[in-house]
Amino acid sequence: MVNSLSEFILEASKLEKRVRVNCVQPHDRKTMEAIESVASSNGNFEFTLFGRLEEMNEAASEGFLKMTHVVEGESEEENASNAVSALEGDIPAVLMKGDINTTVFLRALFKSGRVKASGRLISHISCMEIPEYPRLLFITDGTVNISPDLKEKAEILKNAVEFARSIGISEPKVAVIGINERVSVTNRDLVEGAVLSKMAERGQFGVCLVDGPMPIDTALKKDAALKKGITSKVGGEADILVCSNLESAANLIKGLVHLGKAKTAGLLLGAGFPVVLTSRSDNEFAKEVSLSMALVSAAG
Repeated sequence: MVNSLSEFILEASKLEKRVRVNCVQPHDRKTMEAIESVASSNGNFEFTLFGRLEEMNEAASEGFLKMTHVVEGESEEENASNAVSALEGDIPAVLMKGDINTTVFLRALFKSGRVKASGRLISHISCMEIPEYPRLLFITDGTVNISPDLKEKAEILKNAVEFARSIGISEPKVAVIGINERVSVTNRDLVEGAVLSKMAERGQFGVCLVDGPMPIDTALKKDAALKKGITSKVGGEADILVCSNLESAANLIKGLVHLGKAKTAGLLLGAGFPVVLTSRSDNEFAKEVSLSMALVSAAG
């Protein structure tokens, strides 16, 4: 099982499965550096870069573009559409966002026939490496789904569990976050946490352990769970936190990064292939880790 973000880079370098990677507009040096590093580590990855050749030449190391496939296009819409369309087929694939407007990128993704055929809800998962936490922590969804209802939370949870299993966590432990461990029928989040827990108990999410509702202290600290008298196989040992809404997830992630000195990487799930959706401000390490995580998941 991978226990640090840097281990994803090592695991990707050892993959023996062929994986196709389409990157939209790697016009910036940080994105190109991440691609070049991963490409040099494993010859099984097939990179195709979609964008303006002049800008890619400025970002790439000398000679790199001669060793990979480039599809030229002028507009963001054209490049995103071409990259998504080229992912049709059965070969394991990854889509990566480069220097392109996120709205344009996601619009092309949501229009994809392959994505529509999957019939799944697209959600985002953040992978956190926290100095004081003994394992990687996955938090969802702080990017896409603003205020998910019970059906959408079930899809978000399913996406996260399937992803965790694809990277080697055989029985993911999931905490559905709520303000209290006790269920109040007047609080929607608490009721939905309990329902998701029961759904998992009945095998509706495959092999995993789900408990909720559960505050963050109970989910992450064993002594907190014990002091509250909570008997739980998830309490204090959560791999995944399913948050109530985008605002709570996003603020938790930012708090861990800025106050807890956490490192983070992230992916979009549910598209039928992992999607690397890093920010333009992310450094090369975050982009390389996110890409490596996507490759490990796609091959898993």
